[in-house]
Amino acid sequence: MDTVRAYRYRVDMRFKVYLMRHRGRRLSWREVHNGPHYVGQVLTHHVTLGNENVKVTKLQPDDPMVPSSVPPLYEAVLLGFAPLAFRLRGFERVVRGAETYACVQEWHCELPG
Repeated sequence: MDTVRAYRYRVDMRFKVYLMRHRGRRLSWREVHNGPHYVGQVLTHHVTLGNENVKVTKLQPDDPMVPSSVPPLYEAVLLGFAPLAFRLRGFERVVRGAETYACVQEWHCELPG
């Protein structure tokens, strides 16, 4: 008689994320690479705003009790893959005084090393 065994395991994919824009303005690669980076899991989910369903991408830090330092990316699209990295582009929500607006943001994601 054959025995079937089911194993359940979890693999967390952690990424180092660099923000490639500041309030919509593209940064040079030197500014990006020498600037801050954030490590965690890249997760997606959907949010309903009014009658629209919006795709949200966020970076979840390793400690789930700590809020993310990276603003969520709305309606992110995959720009491209490289052997050790990928890039996402979407919209970031920016609050400036009493005004709220959206600007373009890009994430460069690579394996932490």
